[in-house]
Amino acid sequence: MLQRWRAVSKLYLRRWGWQARHRWERTPIGIRFAFTLSLLLMGLLTTWLLMNLAYLNDALAHQARLNQMRLIKTTEIAIERELVNLLRHTEDYSVWNDAREAVLKRDLEWLRVNIVDWLAQHFYYDIVAVLLPEGKILISSRSENAWLLNLSLVQDALGGKGDSGLVRHEGTVYMMSAAPICDEEWQQPPAGVLVLAKSLKHAQLSQLSEQVGSRVVLTLSTQFQTPGSNTNEGDTGGVILRDPTGHPIALLTLESPHATTTLMQEWLSKAKRTLAVASVVIAILASLLMVGFLRAYIGRFLMAIHRLASGDWGARIPYAARDEFGFLARTFNQMAIQLQQAFEEQERQREEIQAQNEELQALYQQLRAAHQELAQLNAELVEANRALAQAALTDGLTGLKNHRAFHESLHNLVQMAERHRQPLSLVMLDIDHFKQFNDRFGHPAGDELLKQVAEVLRQSARAYDVVARYGGEEFALLLPNTTLEQAVQVAERIRAQISQIQNPHAPVSASLGVASYRMGTPPATLLYEADAALYRAKHNGRNQVCIYHPEAA
Repeated sequence: MLQRWRAVSKLYLRRWGWQARHRWERTPIGIRFAFTLSLLLMGLLTTWLLMNLAYLNDALAHQARLNQMRLIKTTEIAIERELVNLLRHTEDYSVWNDAREAVLKRDLEWLRVNIVDWLAQHFYYDIVAVLLPEGKILISSRSENAWLLNLSLVQDALGGKGDSGLVRHEGTVYMMSAAPICDEEWQQPPAGVLVLAKSLKHAQLSQLSEQVGSRVVLTLSTQFQTPGSNTNEGDTGGVILRDPTGHPIALLTLESPHATTTLMQEWLSKAKRTLAVASVVIAILASLLMVGFLRAYIGRFLMAIHRLASGDWGARIPYAARDEFGFLARTFNQMAIQLQQAFEEQERQREEIQAQNEELQALYQQLRAAHQELAQLNAELVEANRALAQAALTDGLTGLKNHRAFHESLHNLVQMAERHRQPLSLVMLDIDHFKQFNDRFGHPAGDELLKQVAEVLRQSARAYDVVARYGGEEFALLLPNTTLEQAVQVAERIRAQISQIQNPHAPVSASLGVASYRMGTPPATLLYEADAALYRAKHNGRNQVCIYHPEAA
């Protein structure tokens, strides 16, 4: 039965194939030509469509990788900036004579009111602790903080070196800093260590998300790579957080904005539709055009036959195709066939060259777009590095140069003074009774006073002068190409302007010390002499300008 069914099926298939072939042969040559050409063009255009879609997918994937790398770099910079700010804030409260005296006297009530409760309530720190040099916790905002003693940050701070970093404890990741509690002149040994920490929870993660422009998710796991692998942070799709010893403690995952993914998908969908419609339209137009050419050739062939039937032996048939009419056309006019073949060969080469030029143009446009995107990303990276470098040399409160930038400027200006044999003067300024002002009216009022004094210095300085916040309430003014007498005039003018500051809390005054650079001496000597003159101004009753005299040292 099965063999009979197979035999009948083969018979029907043969009959159907013979009928299809017979109908195809009876179809006019123009329709056959148009149908074949349409299939061929649609096949070629479909291949070209798939290739372009593959190129587009690669370009979008490359763009997504570049965007992910930019987000990772931005997140790392944001975390480093937060840690730097945290360490700076810790050092602001650790270098405080009153705090040191309270630790030495074990004044827990003062420490709780002015440090522990104040920092926890006003700056939302999760951990505020004061440790003793012998490795014990004197006071803390939490009862269970014994684990702090085992941290490398705390051990380094007990040794006299402040630092900040990321720490994980009981499923929580903290941004932590520790600094030794010293006097404001750094002349006495540390009395203890101040530890501040904020946990990476919803508020901190939301702040990071706003800074990097992407949603940040914290994963509490340390299994980010297998042993022996070379997986880096970019391969994990986020930023691996590490403690100060270099061990991974958590993973910050960066989720690309949904709008970007949706936009890329829309672009890809539009490209698919556009290329699909273009392939169909091109195939139909090419088929109609070639059918028109074929009808014109057949008309010429019929005209030549009529001329030949009428006795015009000089008639020629301009038909070069190898089909049913090809044999008759070649016997009728061999020379016309050869010329036609040469023309078609030239036309085919021209079309191939044109197609290659179009493909090269499309590739050039893609490469140009990719180059523009890379140039934009590079410009953004350069701007981010410039902003980071500027932040490292600028005091965050007053906008003046910070301690590090001041020392760099001091060395450069001393070298310039030595090279050109020009005078160089330094004015050191200290706000009188600033600590009492801070204790009485609060740190916000003290910060506002520092800004007012910084504005006076900024307006009094020339374009090439260097104005810096040397530390705390102490400021420095480097005056290139300025003699000692001229520097004293500048200092007196600044002292008078500071005395005229309209402060709502209390009158303001400042003590100033002036020194001039002596050729051949190191930069530190100028700084020491100006500081000595400042100390003498404060010792003599404040609100005055004192000059350093070598014979009086």
